Parts: sequence; C-alpha cells; structure tokens
Amino acid sequence: MSKKSPKDGDIIVTGDYLGVVEEFLPDKQSTFTKEGKIYATKTGLITVDNKERKIEISTHQEKDRKVVKIGDTVIGVILFLRLYSVGISFYTINKKIHFNSNYFGNIHVSQISDKYVEKIHDAFQITDIVRARVVQQEYNEYKLSTTGKHLGVIYADCVICGNPLSKIGYNKLKCERCGNVESRKLANDYGNVTNNLRF
Repeated sequence: MSKKSPKDGDIIVTGDYLGVVEEFLPDKQSTFTKEGKIYATKTGLITVDNKERKIEISTHQEKDRKVVKIGDTVIGVILFLRLYSVGISFYTINKKIHFNSNYFGNIHVSQISDKYVEKIHDAFQITDIVRARVVQQEYNEYKLSTTGKHLGVIYADCVICGNPLSKIGYNKLKCERCGNVESRKLANDYGNVTNNLRF
C-alpha cells in the first residue's frame, strides 16, 4: 500500500513523507530524497504546485530567512559592467538587510527591460543602487531581472561629478550641479523610494 501525499496547505512535520521524485520536484531548502521518496527537512505549511509539479515547505520564520529563493526581490549595488551583463552585489532580500552578505548576481541585457536595450551603460552605471528580482540560481550566483515598473535603478550618482541625480523623464536623469544628463532603467519610485528595510 502506497503512502498518501499531503495536500496543499497541510501542516508538515520534519521527516514526513511528501511524495516521490517521479511525481514532484523536491525543494532543496525544505526537503530531502531517499530511495526516490521525498521527505520534509523542516516543520511548516506545504505548498504543492500541481502545474509546475513542485513542493515546498514554508515556516513562520520565512520572512527572516537568509537563503535566497527564486522570486525574491533584492536590492544591491552595481559592481561592474560587461558587454552583455552587469554584476551586482546585493544586501537585502525581501526588505530584510543581511550584513556581510556575499550574495552576487548578474543581470543579462535581455533581463534589463521589456523594451530593447542596445547598450548596458544606457541602463546602468557602476555604483547605481538597483532593485531586482531573482529569476534563476547557478551555483553561488543568481540571475536577476529588472523587467517591471517597480524594478530598476532606485538611486544613482552623476558619472562626472558624483552628485545625486534627479529624475527628469521616463528614463532620464540630470545632475543639478554640473548639468550632465544620463539615461537609466529606472524603477517607477526612483527619487521617492520608501523601502521599510528591517534588520
């Protein structure tokens, strides 16, 4: 007689049987597999995604977790520009600040905007502060996206004099000190960011 798989929203205890690998994709953060069977590694509520065939367990400590997951919103600083991507080091996950974080992500040119971006430096510059979404994990790096109105640059300094830039258009910024005009992929709340970050 086969064991019964739990339903979406059921309370799960560490060690509970959840299903088989032929039926579901196990979550690395909350499950483990043994002999093709999936078991819980923590206590919490189970989420069963029947469309994607994924299972995951979340706890009441979910908002305080330090592990990055796909779909998370992160805030970080642009470290360098490449021909087709930018490197970003991020320190906040879903509005929670993580000091001494070594999280690193890449934003590929295809993930910058819904609109066509010809040159990376028209969207980002080194030291820009960016809000992005995690779309994929590759080993210790994360693929990020800034497509969406609330994603993109939330703070930028002038590349000439270092003064903070003011928004003057959809994707245009101007330096009040030297008059330099630059373009960026801006979040819709640039210059008026009200992120209630927590420690």
